[in-house]
Amino acid sequence: MKRWVLCLAAVAALSVPAFAAPQVKVVYRGACVVVDGIKTPMGKPVKAWDMWQEIFQTGAPTWLQAHTHHGAECITNVSGVTSWWFAHATSPSSAPTTIPAGNHLTVYTVQGRVHTAGNVGPATQSYLGIHLLQQGSAFNYPTMDPSAPPVVLTSPHSVFKSEFQNQVPSNGTLTIVNEMIAFEPGGVYGINASQALGYYTAISGTAKLTMGGTTVAMVVNKTYAVGRGVPATFTASTATMIAATELVPGSHPTH
Repeated sequence: MKRWVLCLAAVAALSVPAFAAPQVKVVYRGACVVVDGIKTPMGKPVKAWDMWQEIFQTGAPTWLQAHTHHGAECITNVSGVTSWWFAHATSPSSAPTTIPAGNHLTVYTVQGRVHTAGNVGPATQSYLGIHLLQQGSAFNYPTMDPSAPPVVLTSPHSVFKSEFQNQVPSNGTLTIVNEMIAFEPGGVYGINASQALGYYTAISGTAKLTMGGTTVAMVVNKTYAVGRGVPATFTASTATMIAATELVPGSHPTH
């Protein structure tokens, strides 16, 4: 399923000892399987997606307004502990539940589920959040739920927040794959052409992206899209961290 291929090189000769190439490491990885894809409120497949990628962080205490989405949400925690509150644990008749998500843990919110996120402390938290929504729908739909935690905000901040409208959807079930990729200086990461859509944001460091015969210097906190059937290569000149998301046709859960 994965189309990311780590490109490493080593030089060896009879009189010259081999040396290790700069490392590229997937620090965190998580996946959410969206069964049957994104639907309209009437249950029909949507004609297009709005795709949002962001890193959101807050201090404590924080609880956002309870809400729903016309689409799926997939988050992978990257620092601290994010608390995810759901109006119902496992079924519409079950009691509310709260899931603490520590580093690298992934939480999936299916379409229409009443939920919210918070930080009960003590440290600042942040997560890589993906919203894959029906084209033209609101980012969220606030819900007045008496069982939801009271709204309180402590330094909420989007490190970056990027929207890609009118994305051509794949048919049926898909998997949202989130990764945080750390590059040593000189590290190279190649992506094979596939049927996935990819979105990549350098959140620190200095890197270049090559695709379609063109190379661009990545601007920190700007998201770059890699289309279906397009190979790409990332090359870091300094220590770099890239937030990566792929929308992969089919079911590919993380084991």
